[in-house]
Amino acid sequence: MDRKTVLALVLMVVIIILTPYYQRLIRGDKEPIPEVVEEKRDSVFTASRDKQVKEKDVETEPDVITKTPVTEDPDFQSTSTPEEEVFDTGYVKGDSVKRTIRIENNKYLMVLSNKGGGGLRKFVLKKYEKYDSSLVNMVDTKLNNDLFLSFQDNQGNYVRTNNHLFIQNTSHHNVYLEDDDRFQVNYTLMVQGKKVSKSFIFYGNKYHFDVRVQFENPNELLLSGQYEMGWKNGLPSTESYVEDDYRYNQAYVYMGDELVNYEVSDAEVKEPETLTGTASWMAVRTKYFISSIVNLNNQNNIQSVTLAGQGLEENDYVKRMYNITFNTQYNSENKGDVTRVYMGPLDYSELNQYETNLDLLIMNNGWYERVFRFFSLIVLKVLEFLHRFIPNYGIVILIFSVLVKVIVYPLTKKSYTSMKEMQKVQPIMTEIREKYKSDPQRMNKEMMKLYKEHGVNPMGGCLPMLLQMPLLIALFIVFRSTIQLRGASFIPGWIDDLSRTEALFQLPLSIPFYGNEFNLLPILMAVTMIIQSKMTMQDPKQKAMVYAMPVFLLFVFNQFPSGLNLYYFLFNLLTIVQQKFINRGMSEESPAPQKKKQINSKKSRK
Repeated sequence: MDRKTVLALVLMVVIIILTPYYQRLIRGDKEPIPEVVEEKRDSVFTASRDKQVKEKDVETEPDVITKTPVTEDPDFQSTSTPEEEVFDTGYVKGDSVKRTIRIENNKYLMVLSNKGGGGLRKFVLKKYEKYDSSLVNMVDTKLNNDLFLSFQDNQGNYVRTNNHLFIQNTSHHNVYLEDDDRFQVNYTLMVQGKKVSKSFIFYGNKYHFDVRVQFENPNELLLSGQYEMGWKNGLPSTESYVEDDYRYNQAYVYMGDELVNYEVSDAEVKEPETLTGTASWMAVRTKYFISSIVNLNNQNNIQSVTLAGQGLEENDYVKRMYNITFNTQYNSENKGDVTRVYMGPLDYSELNQYETNLDLLIMNNGWYERVFRFFSLIVLKVLEFLHRFIPNYGIVILIFSVLVKVIVYPLTKKSYTSMKEMQKVQPIMTEIREKYKSDPQRMNKEMMKLYKEHGVNPMGGCLPMLLQMPLLIALFIVFRSTIQLRGASFIPGWIDDLSRTEALFQLPLSIPFYGNEFNLLPILMAVTMIIQSKMTMQDPKQKAMVYAMPVFLLFVFNQFPSGLNLYYFLFNLLTIVQQKFINRGMSEESPAPQKKKQINSKKSRK
């Protein structure tokens, strides 16, 4: 192995190890959340406490925008209905009637209830469909997932506000928000004669809304001045391949500039984990969607974060549910504590708008995704750029495959050339091994001499392929886990969703490791691999490998998204064409050495 080869290997290892640092250097470290929210058009707070926006009292009617919603929702009831079980007592006083309000913009449709003071009854993402063509709803009544607010009073009684009916300060039932609109709804509950308030602020053209919590005379109501706010029971699955969807299901906390993940792996009730210290945000996610709570106050008000979860065995997968909790010290100097709730897609372009590092959750599931995330983001941005001009992601993948082959052509040609040169000296290498089999040191010395005389490098065929590995792994990550390909159609009737398998038809039985779906693209990929292997393999003893590896990958890739299989099929097909082109070019250069060999033979006859 010569000096250049060693240097290349060392550089490759260094690049892989330092990839996270390169990413931070190029992207730039983002500023931490300030003590008060910067003044923006879509915020209810200004850049300083002295210049806060004047807001109306929670009992008065705020400015509202009432328009006809554009989305029909047969499940929504606009009339108030009596609550079957009223929790109001002399200790806690609220409303005696259950009320709901519907909020809608161009991104979501949500329904809030005064039970729990803005309890989420529905949160429908209008741009994303499930496998059954219904819209994605991030709130599941069976799962009973929701925001929650609870605290201990000064007598040690635990108050779960989600069980109580708050007083809602608006009689509006339907609100539709345009791009620059803002709407606020307030909820109040009397506990020990003290007012507990929750204000929800909604915006047009945003996936997020803000929640403001206020306690009247907190020192007389809250034990140690603390309360809890968080999200319970995780998120429902939205994909047809539920097992794969829940494989990405985790809880996260970002604190101290570190991303901490919490995962339930088996059907178990996992021991809760409390992390002491300041926290910027916490979140739960599935494969494509996220619910996160961002602290918009001084981070020091967060005393700790508690993570809890459990796994439930359902059919052939584990259903995971998580509770994430901010343990907060209430700051009576402010006009309430504010959190920002983002409920929407794990889309880099969306999350990158928030200067909170929420975008770290994109392509961050497992160590290999974190290591190759820098390359994956480059691939994703290239695909999104091409999609601006080409509306079909299938065609984008086709063009991207061609671009990749053109970019890596020099490495591929170098690899094939080196392999051919090694094949030429293979007989001599066999003779050396046989001659010096009892003397390994002499054998290595003669081998190095042979490499030097013929100008070949045993690593020359592998090294160019190794240098391509970061790109290939990045492609695997992007095509498998990014939301851009979710629901994207290529050829209607065959590939309707590049994020899912083709599922042309169901087999009468389930084959171990293969499943019960018939997919064409994995078969085409395996066939192209066999053809490619036959073009390069020279040793008859390795003939079995020509079929073994493609068949193995056929079983593995049969349950992978069609977008990933489409790329690898196109990549293999282009590799075959490229290989034929390179072989033809090498055969045209071969007559010169052959002629020289004939001359030498004539001289030997004389």
